[in-house]
Amino acid sequence: MIDIKVPAVGESISEVTLVKWLKKEGQYVERDEVIAELESEKATFEVNAEKAGTLKPVGKEGETLKIGDVVAQIDETAARPEGQSAAATQAAANGAGTQTAQPATATAAAATATAAAPAAQGP
Repeated sequence: MIDIKVPAVGESISEVTLVKWLKKEGQYVERDEVIAELESEKATFEVNAEKAGTLKPVGKEGETLKIGDVVAQIDETAARPEGQSAAATQAAANGAGTQTAQPATATAAAATATAAAPAAQGP
């Protein structure tokens, strides 16, 4: 298990509030994936997973934490869920799976039109 600590965000800031967990307990997270949002008196910022693994939140939403406090732990020995590549996990985390695909007929028509267009001649 590795500890994810509240990062230093400025010289004058000594504590932050855990605003929201973006990932759930037991969920597999990738390295650098955003897992939570913290807020100071001056700004809101994100906490990223330092390693890939299973998330174990320590802090509670609405709780005030000091800089350096442990906000979460990650079990980096946990296996990635079957059938889920690192790229797929990251894409799901970024919301890429919610995009609508373009119909194949429109894509084929565009490719045909491009291929049929005469090449531009130079001077």
